[in-house]
Amino acid sequence: MASNSHNSPTAAPDPAPGPITPTAPGTAATQAHSTRNGAVPPTRQNTPDRINPDGSKTITTKRACNGCGQLLGDISDQEMALAIAGQPLPDIRRECPTCGPTAPEPACRPMPIVAGDALCLELECEHELTTGEYCDEVAEEVVCGTHSRSEQRDGRDEIVHAEPWPCKHSTAVSA
Repeated sequence: MASNSHNSPTAAPDPAPGPITPTAPGTAATQAHSTRNGAVPPTRQNTPDRINPDGSKTITTKRACNGCGQLLGDISDQEMALAIAGQPLPDIRRECPTCGPTAPEPACRPMPIVAGDALCLELECEHELTTGEYCDEVAEEVVCGTHSRSEQRDGRDEIVHAEPWPCKHSTAVSA
């Protein structure tokens, strides 16, 4: 994996490095959608490296094809959130001009999550803790990690669309 919407100087490091932050809304790569004939229109932004006035270089994380390794463009916010969370990245062979025509549908994979109010998830609510580590306002669920979407918000990964498990879109990854 290379790097997207996350700019990092390589020549002159910032004296006080902060957290990695996504680029402005609307500049992140868009996930490709398969067409009926299996072709995928190119939808990833491909931001070139930039030399800054101080001589440092700003790069953007890139995403490579899972099959042949060809760089396909900037990593999406969802992919960056998965990488930060230590989750596997989705198979993007269908976006590749070389691998796309013969690439299989990406396999669904289960992803356990906890759902609830932010204060409850951060254990800062005034509810009593149940037998688990969270209060009874928090639910533990399993969703399809392939077809659910998440974004980084306020320093944490937030699911913005949860596809229920078992997923109705394709076959599951065998355990």
